Amino acid sequence: MFVLLAHGSSDARHAEQARMLAARVSEHLGEEVGCAFLSDARLPKGAHVLPLFLGQGRHQAEDVPALANRSDAVLLPSLAAHADAIAELAYGRVTRDGRRVNALFGLYRFVGFEALYAALHARNRRCTLVAHGALHAEPTVASVVRLWREDGVGPIRLQPMLLFEGRSMDEMAAQAAGEDVEMLPPLAKGEDFAELIVEILRSS
Repeated sequence: MFVLLAHGSSDARHAEQARMLAARVSEHLGEEVGCAFLSDARLPKGAHVLPLFLGQGRHQAEDVPALANRSDAVLLPSLAAHADAIAELAYGRVTRDGRRVNALFGLYRFVGFEALYAALHARNRRCTLVAHGALHAEPTVASVVRLWREDGVGPIRLQPMLLFEGRSMDEMAAQAAGEDVEMLPPLAKGEDFAELIVEILRSS
């Protein structure tokens, strides 16, 4: 059995979307895929667990291994280990209509997300202009949008490098509010992401 391990949130949208992702992956994979959260006391014994974390931090370094050990579960490399594939998916969405666009990638923060940032940066020739902003670090998404507006750059296509809708997504939308910004859905909202998770699980 596979289990997708999400961070969890007090925002009900987070849990609902994590469970929906597990259901889509299960359907594609043709076998049971469960969903769990860091707040769970235990995971299913012997399950192969994929942590849904895009960055490296305390949760990934301490909390996730402790939960897996406590549950006698097999821990797979987190999504952070698949930064290139995630960056490719994000660029595919941003350039989906074949036009060269002004792309802004919104990360949660930069510290701990270096691999994802580097993978995004390596692909920046595919757009007219590319910038990276964060919710909790400088430059913020808001400061990049403000600077581009001052320089007459637009329209802007924003790809949140967030997995699910919730408070962080709401905050990013507020930072980028305006008619000149097209905000794309979070990463987990789409069959392309479910298919990527299937590929990761099959290769594990």
